[in-house]
Amino acid sequence: MTLCIPFLMFQGQAQEAIDHYLEVFPDAELLEIVHHPEGTEIYDPTPPASAEDLDDAEALDLAEAEVPEDTEAGEASCAAAESGPLDTGDLPEPTQQDSGEPESTETTLITVEHAEAASDRDEVPIAGAPLVATAQLKIGGQVLMIQDSLMKHQFSFTPSISVAVVVDSTAEFHQIVDSLAPGGEFLMEPGDYDFAANFAWIKDRFGMSWQVNQPLGQPEPTAQAEAPVWG
Repeated sequence: MTLCIPFLMFQGQAQEAIDHYLEVFPDAELLEIVHHPEGTEIYDPTPPASAEDLDDAEALDLAEAEVPEDTEAGEASCAAAESGPLDTGDLPEPTQQDSGEPESTETTLITVEHAEAASDRDEVPIAGAPLVATAQLKIGGQVLMIQDSLMKHQFSFTPSISVAVVVDSTAEFHQIVDSLAPGGEFLMEPGDYDFAANFAWIKDRFGMSWQVNQPLGQPEPTAQAEAPVWG
């Protein structure tokens, strides 16, 4: 074994998260980053909801939405239906343009293999910012691998796995916690606990879980002594 590092998979927010973490952590360093080609998109394999998938209330709303609002047109349609079958002998043959077939649209697909799979599953493309193919972000000596998933999925990060951050001072603790908190939520409020001088458990706005800890008995760093002036 040559390497074992945490792997963080985002869904279109990897670049935003990297930029954010570079601002949050004083010693953060972006070691490498590779983006997917411009125009690459995330695909949602979930097909559109059908009538069978809707509950009674949603199905009723859908049925009401399909009823024509023009009452006179609706009554005329009913009268025509009661008068008997429609004589279509004098109607012109439908052309390809008005045959009711949807016009073809071009969609940028990720790969040929993915395009074939998409045609089978009626995938819906999700437009987004340039996507991260791979990146390595170093925080506190620990390298994190970061990537955008090219397939939308129903799962995300979970607090059962956190990135633990040990800080050197109270000032650093509050700087990191205050930067991670906006848009997220505290799983454990910042404070002094039996096991730490300062501790906070935070789920940030991307769903990532961080445990920021200032250990007990850790002396606060003192200002560096100024070098003596000679002469």
